Amino acid sequence: MSTENDQLTIWIQNMRTNRDAFAALYEEMSRPMYTVACRILHNRSDAEDVVQDVFLKMLKTDDFAAVGNIRAYILQMVRNEALMLLRKRSKEDLVEEVSAEQDTAWQGVSAREDVAAITSAIERLKDDERDIFTFHVNGELGFEEIAGIMNMSLSAVYRRYQKALKKLRKMLNGGNL
Repeated sequence: MSTENDQLTIWIQNMRTNRDAFAALYEEMSRPMYTVACRILHNRSDAEDVVQDVFLKMLKTDDFAAVGNIRAYILQMVRNEALMLLRKRSKEDLVEEVSAEQDTAWQGVSAREDVAAITSAIERLKDDERDIFTFHVNGELGFEEIAGIMNMSLSAVYRRYQKALKKLRKMLNGGNL
């Protein structure tokens, strides 16, 4: 078990009774959790709700003792919650919300055009490529961890990640797919 995993485990075990443990866990995990949820849902508000729901589930659960990689497990929880939410919503609602959210998603960012171009390019990836890219880049997970989360072979995850990178480079250099 890694030092990071040990620390996450300690925070999770103590977060019900110790505000500092909860705050530390939130500080460490909220951003990657939000990013994963936002990449799946394309909606800031829904992503925030998913992160909140996962934290509430963590408060109610004692199932973390046997987990080998807490970070990967938490991000898998976020992915599952986001996908369940997507199933509940109609595609028409999602399309309307994506266009509305894109306009306000990155307010206050100095390189707004670059962020918008990157975000748009990531959104145009296939679902599995986007998930793998997000888990690796934003969730800081290794390819083996991602393979476990997505029930794919390590080589398939790596190939799809490489394919996603090629597509992103092409899109960001002016090419369309």
